Amino acid sequence: MRHRCLGPALLIATLLAGPNWVWATGVSNDTRHDCRLWRNSRGLERVEIANRLGAANLLTKEHNFAVLTPGATRSLYSSSDIRRLCALL
Repeated sequence: MRHRCLGPALLIATLLAGPNWVWATGVSNDTRHDCRLWRNSRGLERVEIANRLGAANLLTKEHNFAVLTPGATRSLYSSSDIRRLCALL
């Protein structure tokens, strides 16, 4: 599998981070922690963490206008997108 999108993603992260990398570093640490939690979770906890990761990292929702409902049993974001995000960290 090739990571052709990695270059543009790093460029965007660099632009958002600013001169001191403050923003990107903080998000990266939270995302890394959430990815570890997501890998070891099951059920509703896994759905909540996936939704948090998807929203924080601006992933595309499976259904464009879907909204988060408390106690939802399915994530708004694709599990393959979450796996891909966590694999890069």
